[in-house]
Amino acid sequence: MFGMMGMARNALLPRKFRFIIEYADSEPNAIVEMISRSCPSLCGAQAATATRWLPSGHAQTIWSSVADFSEVDKVEYKRKVIMVPDGGILSIDMAPVSLADPAPDDTRPTVVILHGLTGGSHESYVRNCVSKLSKPKEEGGHGMRCVVVNFRGCANTPLTSAQLYSACKTTDFSSALLLLTRMFPQSPMVAMGFSLGGAILAKYMGEAGSHTPLIGAITVGAPLELDTTAKALESTYISMMYAYALGSSLNALGRKHLDTLALSPDLWDALEMAFRTKIHPDKKRPVSKYKGRDPKPGTLRFIDHIITSRVGGLPTPYGSFPYPSADAYYAHSSPLHLLHKVARPMLALNADDDPVVPHSTLQHMIKNIQSSPNVVLAHSRCGGHLGWFAGPSGERWIYQPIGEFVDALCDTFAQHASKNNQGLGSGGPRMSPWKTGCIDKRMVQVELLPVSALPSILGQQSTTTATTPDNEPIMPWLKTHVLKHMPLVHPKDSPRATEQVPEGEILSLPLYSESLHPEVGYIELPVSVSTGGNGSVISADASAVTTAKEITGL
Repeated sequence: MFGMMGMARNALLPRKFRFIIEYADSEPNAIVEMISRSCPSLCGAQAATATRWLPSGHAQTIWSSVADFSEVDKVEYKRKVIMVPDGGILSIDMAPVSLADPAPDDTRPTVVILHGLTGGSHESYVRNCVSKLSKPKEEGGHGMRCVVVNFRGCANTPLTSAQLYSACKTTDFSSALLLLTRMFPQSPMVAMGFSLGGAILAKYMGEAGSHTPLIGAITVGAPLELDTTAKALESTYISMMYAYALGSSLNALGRKHLDTLALSPDLWDALEMAFRTKIHPDKKRPVSKYKGRDPKPGTLRFIDHIITSRVGGLPTPYGSFPYPSADAYYAHSSPLHLLHKVARPMLALNADDDPVVPHSTLQHMIKNIQSSPNVVLAHSRCGGHLGWFAGPSGERWIYQPIGEFVDALCDTFAQHASKNNQGLGSGGPRMSPWKTGCIDKRMVQVELLPVSALPSILGQQSTTTATTPDNEPIMPWLKTHVLKHMPLVHPKDSPRATEQVPEGEILSLPLYSESLHPEVGYIELPVSVSTGGNGSVISADASAVTTAKEITGL
């Protein structure tokens, strides 16, 4: 009753996106002072008014899923595909295309973006920021380079490892940063993460501390306390709808890459329980079934319990997987407990009426910020999950405060670059791992095989791969076993293979990796290997959506 009255009131008298700023107030805070000077959208002076016909957080969130954004914020990217030390693949989309090639002397700022659950560079919330930040200054933009890191299996990126990604796994982002700091060694870099990507970014910032080349970070609608967020998602009938929607999205991503995941026999039981599909080659063996009642099948927590807890990251000594349950994964993944270690300015943007990351999940963060002087939380009363649609036409507005904060960070760094390891002006090119750490280089072998070499479970082959001259898709597979304490999957080693896999073309390529963290590294695939669109200019709009709706930004 009261909810309907509130929606009616908001439709008649739309609210403004006024932000409440939470920060460590025991002493003067330079980040808040910078926001007060340079970010009028956050301080209320230029706050926009919420769209009248989207009067609630649910409406703002659902509009992200059902609206047609194909003609809004069109962006062209140039894609680079890299392989990481465990054999997985990431795709990196750069805009504008004119700034996508290595530039050793370019001091232009770079914004590195992490998408939400099963998303990618095509998502409208990503394009909204990329289009504004990458537009030339003389055309009213910010004149920056934008780079979107598409995680494993997302945005038409093929899966070549028995690993996906998760809130706990920061090594893929670190590997992408290693590449970017080599391509653009003089560029100050700011990172931005949406929803789950924001959780990954916040965890990285806490883990890295002062040992990061970033000069700052922004999280948008990020769940920084995953266990609390998961419980909130299952607390009411309406919130359960989001839990099932998110679970369905993650389920679809896993099913899309089932053939590759099934290369690991250790995953067969879990895959059968999650996807209700026969995986084990023993035809007499019944399909494994999930017999529990909690988590509820189909929900996000169920998929995290059965699949993500096993394939969301690397095993020891490179990571902390597998976990015995979704709850254990959530507890270990939450960046909340690392906020006090964040050494660069980090702004967290959230909306109180976000139905996916509700205000109740922010209470512990507000308390923790008192011991985290480099973290600022700005939360608005309305905006939904990755929404913040404003004005009569329902245009996304959140890019405005994001752009102001990024500009302020970059201007402050340019004027007052500091050799301090904390706060404003810290970080930057001098903290590049190429300058501060020891980078190893070794030659490794990558084999190009036809996609038909991958034993098919569902009778469908991936369409996100490159093609051979006879037009049969190909996929690259790492042959050199780099990480000795974890298995390397390859179609030739599959226990499910019924035919001998032919020899493929062998490429000898350099692998660059961190000496102390061999799991962080990259292999650049040559442009002749067009897997996943490598080397291509791609147009990103809503028609590029593969497995996820905008509602699944978590």
